[in-house]
Amino acid sequence: MHGLSLVEAIERLEIHDHLCLIYEGREEQFAAIVPFFKAGLARREKCVYIADENTSQGVLDTLRREIMDVDSALASGALSVITKRDAYLKQGYFEPDSMIRLLKETVESAKEQGFSGLRVTGEMTWALGDEPGVEGLVEYEAKLNYFLPQNDILVICQYSAKRFSPEILIDIIRTHPIVIYGNTVCENFYYVPPDEFLVANQPGVEARRLLKNILDREQAEVELRKAYDELRDKADRLELFHEVTVGRELEMVRLKKEVNALLAELGRPGKYE
Repeated sequence: MHGLSLVEAIERLEIHDHLCLIYEGREEQFAAIVPFFKAGLARREKCVYIADENTSQGVLDTLRREIMDVDSALASGALSVITKRDAYLKQGYFEPDSMIRLLKETVESAKEQGFSGLRVTGEMTWALGDEPGVEGLVEYEAKLNYFLPQNDILVICQYSAKRFSPEILIDIIRTHPIVIYGNTVCENFYYVPPDEFLVANQPGVEARRLLKNILDREQAEVELRKAYDELRDKADRLELFHEVTVGRELEMVRLKKEVNALLAELGRPGKYE
């Protein structure tokens, strides 16, 4: 997403993308979510907002200020604002596989209604509560990376940088291929695929992954240095060619002046061009 504005980058998101939004305040939170929903409605995707930290009415009020056709989207089913009790804690507790099944059912229902896909964003502050199963949050985020590539859905998981601990945020970063932070959409260099993240011997697997990343990065640096040296060599040759060419042109001008001066002395009219 290099060089793109937040809105431009969000408009380029595709079905199957899995993002986390780590925000410092409400302004940053909705600066990403509003264009996320605008793009989804424009593509005829069903858009679902799972509220928790904000009330459902507060979310709708914000969307109404930014998206003119909110009420018609609600009436048509293109937009839904629900709560954690309708989704993550529907059973009175959280269970990762159950939530993923619910998402699958919602995708299938959206497709049956004629929508091209499902676009979901959820406020994850519910996981800071004491409901049973909230400790499965990170497992859920990792398993989404199996589910999303196989289904017509894209998801932004919202995390408050002020409310979640650094330890949890580190795992959240590791389980999301794309991160939105500081009003910037970033490809995540620290993402860990679920096959590695969910294994029992995670430290050993991560150590090998880190070593591979170090090696890959070093090889990339070598290639970049090689390409830079080649470009610099070409630039040096072009500069030398330019200097020689300019020098020859100046010498020709000097010689023409001398020839014309000699012709004038000999009384022969004309000018040597």
